Amino acid sequence: MNDTGDVRRPRPARRRWPIVAACAVLLLIILLVVADRAAAAYAEHRMAQEIKKEGFPAAPDVTIKGVPFLTQVASRDFPDVRLKARDIAEGPLNITRLDVRARDVHLDSGFRSGTLGTVDGTAFVSFGDLAKAGGDPDLELSADGPDKVRAKVDLAITEVTATARVTKEGDAIRVQALAVEGLPLDDLGDALDFTVPVRGLPLGLAFQSLTVSEHGIGLRVTGRNVAFTDR
Repeated sequence: MNDTGDVRRPRPARRRWPIVAACAVLLLIILLVVADRAAAAYAEHRMAQEIKKEGFPAAPDVTIKGVPFLTQVASRDFPDVRLKARDIAEGPLNITRLDVRARDVHLDSGFRSGTLGTVDGTAFVSFGDLAKAGGDPDLELSADGPDKVRAKVDLAITEVTATARVTKEGDAIRVQALAVEGLPLDDLGDALDFTVPVRGLPLGLAFQSLTVSEHGIGLRVTGRNVAFTDR
């Protein structure tokens, strides 16, 4: 009591429960996100290990798109999966890089087998690997349009520059000379005329078309209802 006779009541403690509740909700969200990403990483690893057995020299890089991931795990259905791999030897041809997108992927409960509904992407072949597969590793190739290449051809007595068309011929890449600078085309002989088969791609992918790019040949590859199983 002060001199005026007033009695001061103690202030009530501030209500802190809204802050505590907000922190709890935030912590729960963080834990769910961490659990979601951890589950995604595990599923990607398991999927990569099993898909490797379908023709890959090493486990491909698998990325499962879409969030939240745990709902996809519950159904074992994954609408969008990306696969990347490098240095895949297919007969005489080396696939420098494979980059495909799989849709409607379904896995069994143990993530040990499944089916890729549709697959679409690109298998990239470098100019160096194409020349090597064609039998002349010293052949220098460079892009000259969406379906043509320029080539430096060693004819023993001289080196010439020629232009060749690159086409899909069945399940093979066909390189065929069109013109040569300073010489009749016949003088090239078979020096710039070869065919490289494209067979045995991973996952049974089919070679559909090709495009010449700055660094090599892009092969469009597709697949449907591609199964992979534990072996």
